[in-house]
Amino acid sequence: MSLFAIFLILLSTGFHAGWNLMAKGQAREDVFFLRMLTVTAVVGFIPFCVAEFSLRCLTPLAWACVLGSGLCCGGYYICLARAYASGDFTTVYPVARALPVVILAVCDALRGNAPSLPGWLGVALVVLGALLAPLISLREFSLSRYVNKTSLWMVLTASGTVGYTLLDKAAAGAVSAGPAAAAIYGYAFFVISLLTYTPWVLRRLRRAPAPVTMGWLLPGCAATMNFGAYWLILWAYQLTQRAGYVVAFRQFSIVIGVVLGFICFREQGRVVRIIGALLITAGLAAIGFWGR
Repeated sequence: MSLFAIFLILLSTGFHAGWNLMAKGQAREDVFFLRMLTVTAVVGFIPFCVAEFSLRCLTPLAWACVLGSGLCCGGYYICLARAYASGDFTTVYPVARALPVVILAVCDALRGNAPSLPGWLGVALVVLGALLAPLISLREFSLSRYVNKTSLWMVLTASGTVGYTLLDKAAAGAVSAGPAAAAIYGYAFFVISLLTYTPWVLRRLRRAPAPVTMGWLLPGCAATMNFGAYWLILWAYQLTQRAGYVVAFRQFSIVIGVVLGFICFREQGRVVRIIGALLITAGLAAIGFWGR
């Protein structure tokens, strides 16, 4: 994996942790996601139409991939909103981020593109660090910390991540290389996600209306970070062969989330979570420098 691809992925992780922290800080995560996706769709509509008409970046295969990917992402937002509503950020975020690493590494191996031994070791360290991240002390490490009513939504969230990651990686070879094509594909991805996600939210709003105090400023900021994070990842997919490594490097957002949790929310468990962050960092180094 090139250093430039690593840079793109790490920059993306900062954006990803940022918009997730914004969402968890709201009373209604489901409505926050709806407004975030709506801002992306409205702001990007004219640039997308002009760019796609001029460049014709999306081939029929790319359109098929982005349709399936957007459907997976719509399901991802539904499950993530339910997980955040029923569990702590420091449990949901790291576990939902860690599970796809293992699943995608297995998928890469089944496609004949298996990681090397250091690559597998790096993936294992990332997963272990992510599982330690929500703990307050090492004595709390038990299955009951993860196997609870939130677990189903975390697993489904991770499944959505795996689905759109595999489809996006397949689409990376079907579109023109470069950031412009990645941005065009990313916009289509979020619009389809919005169309998938909206009916579910509207049904919930009919049962429980959202507070009118939420506003659009924070969802607008989150939309910028969300689109930027995904655009950078799509670009990185064009620069590497192993989707599992890209997803593994994205787990650095867990480290960022832990640090911001200590600074902004004064969360407990500093020692064990620093250990988890160090394990993640070691895993990322193994993947990036010895996992070819």
